[in-house]
Order: sequence, then structure tokens, then C-alpha cells
Amino acid sequence: MKLTLPSFAKINWTLEILGKRPDGYHELRTLLQTVSVADELVFETLEQGIEIVCDHPDVPCDETNLVHRAATLLAEFSGVTTGVRVTITKRIPTAAGLGGGSGNAAVTLLALQKLWQVNLAPRDLFELGAKLGADVPFFFVGGTCLGVGRGDEIYALADIKTDNLLLVNAGILVPTREVYGALPPELTNPSAIHKMPTSFEVAYAATTLQDEQIRLKNDLEIPVLARHGLLGEIKQKLHRAGANGVLMSGSGSTIFAIFDSDNARDSAQRELSQNGWWCAPARTLGRDEYQAFYRQAFAKVQA
Repeated sequence: MKLTLPSFAKINWTLEILGKRPDGYHELRTLLQTVSVADELVFETLEQGIEIVCDHPDVPCDETNLVHRAATLLAEFSGVTTGVRVTITKRIPTAAGLGGGSGNAAVTLLALQKLWQVNLAPRDLFELGAKLGADVPFFFVGGTCLGVGRGDEIYALADIKTDNLLLVNAGILVPTREVYGALPPELTNPSAIHKMPTSFEVAYAATTLQDEQIRLKNDLEIPVLARHGLLGEIKQKLHRAGANGVLMSGSGSTIFAIFDSDNARDSAQRELSQNGWWCAPARTLGRDEYQAFYRQAFAKVQA
């Protein structure tokens, strides 16, 4: 049996570091958003074993791949002995702050429930996802969500909609561990966790960007832009190209920009792509549209 699914990217409208937790992780508050750029994953059942196929040079095909880890985790949890081959076509840059690997892992858990006929309770699904990575649970929900804790506690919000995004990645590798290790002391003080701002409704109640209630902010830009000046230059180029808002997504190194029109966005894409950078037009995916991709695909499997 074969199943083909998209694995969408995400951006972070906001990412705030509220302090360092007793477990060594950082307390986050982030506003996550699914966008239309996507990898493609093809699942084929095997009698046994887990095989990963991908021709991208930066994607491992062994046990370290998040797809492999997700399949292994589900098999161990459920006791299933059936195997799977997963062919990954990468369109999302790796280590780019777009959640490519996390989305692949989440889609794998969703797909294999259908192919292996495993019925996970929602709580079990989210717990398995969180074991694989902090961003994984978000991809079970999609749309616009608030992420707290390590970012793996997900709460659905009213969808933010914009059709004219541009994603830019210059191929700079930004190791997440190094980013968090270089945060300034004021963002890692444990006492900061107890100083949660009280302006939640003002900051996060917007349903459209035109409300101007979403203040783009990413605390991880502080260490990343200090080490990688090129990313600051990309932000400046996007501002000069007419973008209304520009921000680094996640721990980097992708920069996203919001434009008023597709003409302005396309003009910026032509200009920046001349530098050899990966540039992708995108739009936001609301929760209903995001989940519909998987409902429709799973309905064909059941049929």
C-alpha cells in the first residue's frame, strides 16, 4: 500500500524566551504558523524493516533521520511489526528554522497510524511527537497556534491570513544548540519565567496582520544576527524591497517577509534570488485547509 502526503513548513510570527527551566530547556512562548511550502513524503508498506530514501545530501537515511525515529517510536509503542519505506523529496531547506524535519516526523506518525492500522489516543500521539522534537506536536494541528513550555504545548488560535510571503535562505547553517547557548543573561534568568507579560489578549488576539496587533519578534535573532551579518543584510534588502514586516523564523537561518501584493513579493524574489539564495513565495495555511490535505488522503486509504 502506498500513501503520498505533503509535509508543510512553518514560520514563527513571534518567539520569546521567558527564561531557563530547571530541566535545562528554555521556557518559550511562540506564535507558530503553517505555510504553503512543503516536502513530499511517499509511504510504502513493507513486510518488515524501516527504509528511508532521500537524495538530498544533507538528509541522513539512517536511524538518525527524524522520519526513521518516528516510525521506530510508533512501532515500539504499538507493537506493530510491519515495515515501511519512506521516500522524501525535500523542498524545505534543512536546518532552516522552518520545521522541515519536525513536520516530516509528524506526518510520519499520522501516516503510519493509517497504514499500520494503529489508533493512538490524542494524548499518546502528542507525547510521542514531543519525544521527537519540540516543534513536532504543532504539525498535528496546523494553522496559527500558540506554543508554550518548550514550544511543544500547543493551543489553537484564530488563523492569521496573508497571501504574500517570501522565504529567503542563504544556506547558512545555524546550530540550534549554539544559538540557545549564546543567549544574553537577561533571557536565561530562571526568575524571568515568573514574569509572564499580561498582554496576551493584545499581543495574540489578531486574526489578520492588518490589525497590527502581531508584533513580529524573535529573541533568537539577538545571537544569530550577531554571528551572521549576512542575515541582517538580507533583512535590510527585504525592507528596502517594500516588505511590511521581516523576521528570522525559529532559530534560523530563514528570513521571511510580508508584502502587500504578489507583484511586490515577486519583484523582491527576483532581486534576492540573483545572489544564489533559496527564495520561495508562500502563503499561510489555515487550520481547516491544512488538516483537509490529510483527511482527503486518509479517506482514500480507508476506501
